[in-house]
Amino acid sequence: MSSTNPASAPAPARLADLAGARGRTLVHLLRTTTPMLTSGLALTLLLAFVAGAGRIVTPLTVQYALDHGLLHPHTGTADVVLRAVGVGAGATVLAAAASGWLNRRVFRRTEAALAQLRADGVARIHEISYERFARIPSADLVSRLTSDLDTVTTFVQNGGVLLLVNAAQMVIAAVLISIYSWQLALPVLAAAALLLIVMRRIQAVVGRRFSVVRERVSAMQSVIGEAITGIAVIRSTGTERRSRAAADESIEQVAAAQRHTLVPLHTNTALGEVAISFITTFIVIAGVRWSVDNTWWEPGLDLSAGELVALLLLVTFFVRPLQLLVTMLGEVQSAVAGWRRAIEVLATPSAVVAGPGARELPPGPIAVDLHGVAASYGDAASYGDAADTVGVAANVGVAAGGDSAANARDIAAGDGSLALRDVTIGIDPGEHVAVVGETGSGKSTFARLLTRQLSARRGRVLLGGIPIAQVCDRSFQRRIAIVPQDPFLFDATIADNILAGVHGDIRAPEALEALDEIVDSLGLRPWIDTLPDGVDTRVGVRGGRLSAGERQLVALARTALVDPDLLVLDEATSGVDPATDVRVQHALDALTVGRTTISIAHRMVTAERADRILVFDDGRIVQNGRHADLVTRPGRYADLHAVWVDHTLAADHVPHPREEQAEGAGDEHRESATRHTLRNDRST
Repeated sequence: MSSTNPASAPAPARLADLAGARGRTLVHLLRTTTPMLTSGLALTLLLAFVAGAGRIVTPLTVQYALDHGLLHPHTGTADVVLRAVGVGAGATVLAAAASGWLNRRVFRRTEAALAQLRADGVARIHEISYERFARIPSADLVSRLTSDLDTVTTFVQNGGVLLLVNAAQMVIAAVLISIYSWQLALPVLAAAALLLIVMRRIQAVVGRRFSVVRERVSAMQSVIGEAITGIAVIRSTGTERRSRAAADESIEQVAAAQRHTLVPLHTNTALGEVAISFITTFIVIAGVRWSVDNTWWEPGLDLSAGELVALLLLVTFFVRPLQLLVTMLGEVQSAVAGWRRAIEVLATPSAVVAGPGARELPPGPIAVDLHGVAASYGDAASYGDAADTVGVAANVGVAAGGDSAANARDIAAGDGSLALRDVTIGIDPGEHVAVVGETGSGKSTFARLLTRQLSARRGRVLLGGIPIAQVCDRSFQRRIAIVPQDPFLFDATIADNILAGVHGDIRAPEALEALDEIVDSLGLRPWIDTLPDGVDTRVGVRGGRLSAGERQLVALARTALVDPDLLVLDEATSGVDPATDVRVQHALDALTVGRTTISIAHRMVTAERADRILVFDDGRIVQNGRHADLVTRPGRYADLHAVWVDHTLAADHVPHPREEQAEGAGDEHRESATRHTLRNDRST
């Protein structure tokens, strides 16, 4: 049975493309993704009808006043005019009230629906598989749920309700024009229908181009965001010009995409003006002529003066909404494009494993078994933040001097360059296994397989005897934990970051007691006491106020609080000073007791402390055994260990007294500066 989870299988980098969806598809999506907008639709349409009909009453009251009083004065003329004015005023007030109610109703429902859509989008992002998520720029996801949905709000605020009312008004006006004179209505409706057909064609073009605009805006936000968040690296490397050039290019691409939408929009506006001018001119000339005088081939209109004036007024009530529809096409398509991009997030397949087929992991430390497993990243370039990916792309196969014949077979089979090949291994419950190998050998890929960040192409991955794809998410999250090389910390306090994995109120007394127990059990109390605010010290954005080793200490404490039965540790390779390294090793010794531990060892000292060592090379396990056995046996491990020993001895040379004094002064200065910064932050 394959361990590949269909829900989390590799997929194209783009989210589900709904840019071509229209008609019934869009209505279905509207009902399923934002049901709050479609619920009570009958009342919404009724309010729009009342608001539109209230405006249409004006031409009818004018006709009544002219035909029954003003053109033929009599003793009751004043009463006729007053009745007409009263009815017109009442209808106007009713239309205003209905329009106001409709405006509040639509705006509130739209905002509530978009808020729910954002919340559902965030929830779905948490359910996307690691593989798919790694291919999607985070800035793109943020843009879809923020600025893209803001275009919908802007449209609703700046004319969405007005467009709805005017659409109802246009329909009512068209019906009344037909009642007054079907001869005049036919060419008018034909011209309007032709205009709407052309607009529908243009709408498809504009919709596609606005989708491109939204995509380029998202890419621009990503580039500008990196230019801001990476400012320290940019300044230190002197690459400001390159960064500005990249930002300028992305900005120009947005501007070019915006300009590209102007051609169909201007075409639409021009055609609309021509059609509207034709309709207005035709009604005025033909209506007056056919009512007053006509030749034998022209229809005669039996219209009174009041009816003719009312007809001309109705034309304006028909033309104005049509003109509004023409001019608002760009806003409509921009809002639709933003909404589509947002619901594409919801259309992305969920990788959550739950339901009747999901299984709980057995209690206690977890056994790990792999049988004939092969794994590949597919498009490795899309995994730019994966530590081993660059090495895999650069080193697997001929470039690494590996098994080029096997690599050729993989490519011929459609597998591309595999990061792991035919891996079969068993790890006993409670065993501490170290994984070593050169960059690109597959050790980090091995870790990702065990934490469901990558799916196997072939073979079986079993946890506690259960296929990894069948382990329910709830059990997986509570029983398995990974500590990456550079752990992510929230911009909060140390306590908040350690308690991040706690379910429930992190300020509850029992949670704070558990925090104190973890800090003491891992031996972190001396380090915590050196900080200005102890566990309440803020760590900064992504933990920037802490060193790499200190961030790993916080991550280890967070993991210990979860109390997993399988721990996957990808140790930090640099930035850990000797004192912090001692604390990290002490915390690891306490953390690995009583649970299965897999350490991705970048230093041989970690391998020496493990129960067993797996040596990876070119995606395969080439050696398997204890340190004492492997280090004395010719092979990859002995070679790697010898290189590490030589490097360690070279790095540990005794410095010249002046060099030692200068180095010590520098360390003291850096430590003093760090403490000073933290104290200033506290006082601020």
